[in-house]
Amino acid sequence: MHETSIVNSIMRTLEQEFEREKLNKMKAIHLKVGVLSNIEPRLLHNAYSAYHLSNPGYHHVELHIESTPLKIQCEVCNHITDVQNYRFICENCDRPSKNVIQGEEMLIHKVEFED
Repeated sequence: MHETSIVNSIMRTLEQEFEREKLNKMKAIHLKVGVLSNIEPRLLHNAYSAYHLSNPGYHHVELHIESTPLKIQCEVCNHITDVQNYRFICENCDRPSKNVIQGEEMLIHKVEFED
């Protein structure tokens, strides 16, 4: 389950970015996960819950995951299209496009802290 290593990586990133005092006030982590990122949100939540067993200091921190839709930008007409049913076709000029501009990412979008 690669979601466990993703959770570990997220927490390491936060620990590198913020001081311990600030981390103790953390109350929520918001992620953006693209539909093509090969990350299953349900499994990521399960891995995050398991992380608390060995790291009880973060048990009060909520994890929020937003799925980002798949978008392409046409190389011919420059139009941005929301991909539906994995059809990588520009809705403006009906040409195929492989230029994915959104939907493959996994980002720490926002971190909330107590006042």
